[in-house]
Amino acid sequence: MATGSAPITQRDVASSLGVSISAVSLALSGRPGVSDQLRERILERAEELGYRPNASAVALRTNRTRVLGLLIRNLRNPHFLDVIDGFDETCAAAGYDVMVGSSRYDPAREAQLLDAFQHRAIDGLAIAPIGVSPQVREWSSVTDRPLVLLDTAGGPTMSVRTDQETAVDLAVRHLLELGHRRLAMIVAPADKSPDPERLERFRQLSADLGFTALTVTTELSARAARTAIAEALAVPAPDRPTAFIANSDYIAHMAYLAVADAGLRVPQDISVVGHDDLPTSASLCPALTTIAVDRREIGHRAASLLLDALHDRPIDTPNIVLPVTLHTRGSTAPPP
Repeated sequence: MATGSAPITQRDVASSLGVSISAVSLALSGRPGVSDQLRERILERAEELGYRPNASAVALRTNRTRVLGLLIRNLRNPHFLDVIDGFDETCAAAGYDVMVGSSRYDPAREAQLLDAFQHRAIDGLAIAPIGVSPQVREWSSVTDRPLVLLDTAGGPTMSVRTDQETAVDLAVRHLLELGHRRLAMIVAPADKSPDPERLERFRQLSADLGFTALTVTTELSARAARTAIAEALAVPAPDRPTAFIANSDYIAHMAYLAVADAGLRVPQDISVVGHDDLPTSASLCPALTTIAVDRREIGHRAASLLLDALHDRPIDTPNIVLPVTLHTRGSTAPPP
């Protein structure tokens, strides 16, 4: 269709073949009522003319928009860009469009976007929520549309997350093997933390293995994290942590800057462990030791769960836990 011309309609297709509009409608929708030969002719002519179904008309007729929503926490974190990519690719292969929003760790904005997704009648939603939001978990019952939670435990709701407990185990045991005994975990405030099981596991390991478990609580923005880590370092050497465990490589990058701000070095003075294994993390100086996860697979699995639910396909594993591995690089070393 030429740019600026009127869209091709079913009436145009019917006129070009000398058949009724009802015959074209039946053929294009795959319903019975026309011969196989006529259906083939109509489909071929529709493609030749560049006919595209009117999305609004289809939505009114089927009560489906063929649009899925993806609401993430922070577009500044490259982790979520790969999640979006995997989600979008899977949706596109199934003939669905994607609407993406970012809450920016703001509960009010998260609520606003949930309302926007509902009013736009998307067919299903995947969300990386801020903390444990009742409004998020009630979304399915309110909208009668499927919901998948990302990076947090699902319970009765479908979910896709990485193995957070194992991630903490790998980071802690690696640091203990190097000789560290004062470890700090960088965490979000309790009301915004999507993965409180990480901190619970950290404290349990402290009790079991006999190391000092410190916490650095911060809003998960670059500036706030850098400031909070700097404050944790601004204490006498015997009292400060010798290693930090971050919940993302994005925040681990801020630990590098805070360590430098304090006149210290990674890893000679302070070791750092990240989470996500972003492509840039191996290029840092020193390269970041981190927990590797398949970020695109998170998006792919989330989209697949929504599509299976929408098409009434059996879902054997509604709560998916993806494996993690430790990539040891130059940011961890024995403590001074």
